[in-house]
Parts: sequence; C-alpha cells; structure tokens
Amino acid sequence: MDFLNTIFTFPTVVFTTLLLIVIGFWVITLLGFADIDMLEGDVELEADAGESILQMGFGGVPLTISISLSVLISWVISFYAHQLFEYVLGEGVVFYLLGAAVTFGCFVISIPLTALLVRPLRRFFDSKETASKNEFIGLECVIATGKVTNSFGQAKVQFQGTEQLIEVRSEEGNEFKLGDTGLLIEHDEIRNSYVVVVKPW
Repeated sequence: MDFLNTIFTFPTVVFTTLLLIVIGFWVITLLGFADIDMLEGDVELEADAGESILQMGFGGVPLTISISLSVLISWVISFYAHQLFEYVLGEGVVFYLLGAAVTFGCFVISIPLTALLVRPLRRFFDSKETASKNEFIGLECVIATGKVTNSFGQAKVQFQGTEQLIEVRSEEGNEFKLGDTGLLIEHDEIRNSYVVVVKPW
C-alpha cells in the first residue's frame, strides 16, 4: 500500500502517468500497431537550440527509446525522492511548490543518465542509419521537418526496401517544407548530413 500510495500521489504520479503511456506504446508496438520510429521527424525545432537538445547524447537511437528511458529513470528517481523527502514536502501550497521542484529536478537528472544508457544501444541501429553514405546520393527523399536550412533538417529516404531517417541540409536559396520531395546530391562528412536540392524534373 505504501508503494501504491507513493506512485499515485503527487509528485510521483506525474511520472507514473507518463510511464503508463510509455508501457502502452510499447505494448501496441509489439502488437504491430505502431512504429518504433514514429516520432522521428515529427518534432520541429529551431536549428541552434533544437538540435542541441535532441542530440544531447540521444543521437543514434530512435527517439521513442530515449523518451522511454528518460521517463523510466525520472519515475525511479521521483519514487525514491518522494519517500526520502516526504516529511519536508509540507502541505498546501508548499507541498505543490516543492513537488513541482522535485518533478523538474528528476527530469533534469534523467537527461544525462539517459544519454549514458543509450550509448551502448547505438551499435544496434548503426546498420540501419548508416548503410553506406555514398549509396544515398542520387536518391529522392521526402522532407520530414517543417523546414530545411544549412544547419537543420531531416528527410526520409527509401533504401533497400526500408525507410530511413537522415539528416539533410540545404543552401539558403532552396525552400523546403514538410512533405516536399528533394534530391540528395552530396554527403557532408563533417556534419554527417546530406545536401538536398529541389528535383530538376
């Protein structure tokens, strides 16, 4: 009863709810009704801030895995923090203020821990994401972000019967939006991305 009381009361209940959603997602994924890569390209971010947040050690694995691990770690930290500091949470407004601080702190702590955990998982996805850099050149791709600039952008490309999400970049003169079709013409080794241009036909 103490366990249930902790996980279903504030602040731990916030992460308990998120964890139940994550478990539900993986159940429907195992049943074949959802794709592990379904979140890739759906989050539109500004070039400078966005990339630094999502790529904070999370690169190389599907975003769904990173989010799931972050939620799980946050839930575990919140559970023990809740039990440890329950006597100082107080009541009323103080309770919710301190509880919100605990919730935020758990999330912040979970980010570097998640980054550490996903590192050994990257090798399992390398073959899918980096089949052969030069073999993508000349292929058509579908833009998966709201825009493509010289520092931000993602696209989906069909390769050997599978759909892969890749990083793409475009010169300022080329205008792309979500769903547009482009042509991959070059791979940038430094930025590990592809140069995409408007199809000439």
